[in-house]
Amino acid sequence: MPSPVVSSAAIKQRAQELGFAACGIASIGEAETQKYFEQWLERGYHADMTWIAREDAVPKRSDPREVLPNAKSIICVAMHYRTDQEWDESTFGNVARYARGTDYHEFMPKRLRALLEWIGEQHPCNGRVYVDTGPILEREWAQRAGLGWIGKNTMLLSRQLGSYFLLGEILLDIELEPDRPHIEEYCGTCTRCIDACPTDAIVAPRVLDANKCISYHTIENREAVPEHLQIKFGDWIFGCDICQEVCPWNNKSTFFSVEPQLWQRDEMPTLLEWLMLPQEEYSRRLSKSPLKRPKLKGMQRNAENALENRKMG
Repeated sequence: MPSPVVSSAAIKQRAQELGFAACGIASIGEAETQKYFEQWLERGYHADMTWIAREDAVPKRSDPREVLPNAKSIICVAMHYRTDQEWDESTFGNVARYARGTDYHEFMPKRLRALLEWIGEQHPCNGRVYVDTGPILEREWAQRAGLGWIGKNTMLLSRQLGSYFLLGEILLDIELEPDRPHIEEYCGTCTRCIDACPTDAIVAPRVLDANKCISYHTIENREAVPEHLQIKFGDWIFGCDICQEVCPWNNKSTFFSVEPQLWQRDEMPTLLEWLMLPQEEYSRRLSKSPLKRPKLKGMQRNAENALENRKMG
């Protein structure tokens, strides 16, 4: 491999300055987990998220060079989102930690583009930025970049960061010094995430059936939630962190995010407010929030389900 044209250490330093908790680099090649992803699709585990199964995305997932011709390196970053703020579950119900503040798509791509621009100032290059918005098997590349291993709950895990972090990537057409892949796995015989899932959505280690997943139903599913599942949702109204909350690596981690845009917003509606929230107020109070994804109708359905579950509990 030729000598890198930009220092990997300098890239990591700049990534840290931009607010990323970790940064790793991998050399581009064919994706090794594509066949497992295709098996997952064949089993229908993606539910009705049909965009995931688009045929034109297959070659791009298989090889990032189909996305960026002549790509040679991929930079993988992690942004931590667990804060030390107290969350009043009795008032607000349960919302996944990453979604309590501003949608990370509002600012994380900008940070990655700033990193790409900085790299371009060191050496001319072409690059593409991704934050779960394209056909990139990001957990595989993060593992190959040394950021962690894929746990039994399908999340990327780090002994330092746990799993409360978001992933992003930059594809580059220049050679960079790669990190050592994270080939070790530290889940051992632990099955706490599998055992704790109330809907049995983790059907095997590292295999999740979205048809049963609380996150899928409270975010992506636009239809009525099947009653036999809904009664197991507790008071989760957006996403679910159960498999992360029980993970020993998250309980051992002392890392907390310092990114203010991920802190809980002041105008978060209460469970009861959701039921009578006007569209105009929803748009204002939840501006740039992940909670816009299910739309007001979906959030009201979720809040109603949560309140019903509380009555039954």
